[in-house]
Amino acid sequence: MTRWYGAVAEWVRARSRRERLGLAAAPVVVVLAVVVALLVTGGGDGEGRWQAGSTAEAPADGSAADSGVGEKPEERGQDGPDPVGPTGAPPPLVQPFAQQPGAKPNPPLPSPTAGLEIPEGTDGCDHAYGDRSICVPWVFPEGVTDKCAWLRERGFGELPVTGDRDRHGLDANGDGTACGSGD
Repeated sequence: MTRWYGAVAEWVRARSRRERLGLAAAPVVVVLAVVVALLVTGGGDGEGRWQAGSTAEAPADGSAADSGVGEKPEERGQDGPDPVGPTGAPPPLVQPFAQQPGAKPNPPLPSPTAGLEIPEGTDGCDHAYGDRSICVPWVFPEGVTDKCAWLRERGFGELPVTGDRDRHGLDANGDGTACGSGD
């Protein structure tokens, strides 16, 4: 492979898979852009097209409507050409619910008084250690044998055990402090 395409093939093989996919996608994007540009411009045949598909050429009999373009103001009159489109403000939009003047709004519902039960561990944290803002993992990563050392590496110090539950066994001596001295 001493030809130029051999050198190109070796260069492509030396790229990572992601780079090769990018190299393959670039020509596809260029072709799609050209196709979209041709569709938007009407095929590139030189004829301007209206959205309905008819050409923008003047009628063959020469009876094109006078738009007033190119005339001097005194030739087209004081007011100028007739305005195109609606000249007034559109009517206001009245929402369907506003057409019920006799309807009264529903009274507000009473505020809930019961607490919301959320199962433990839903957020991935075991909140039995420290205050409620402390997140000790509900499940430690695989391979962690010393959980207190893992917590210390992440900035946790001694943590008070709240309640009677020590799920992870971090309070080995039972003094109420997880990962404390003697644990």
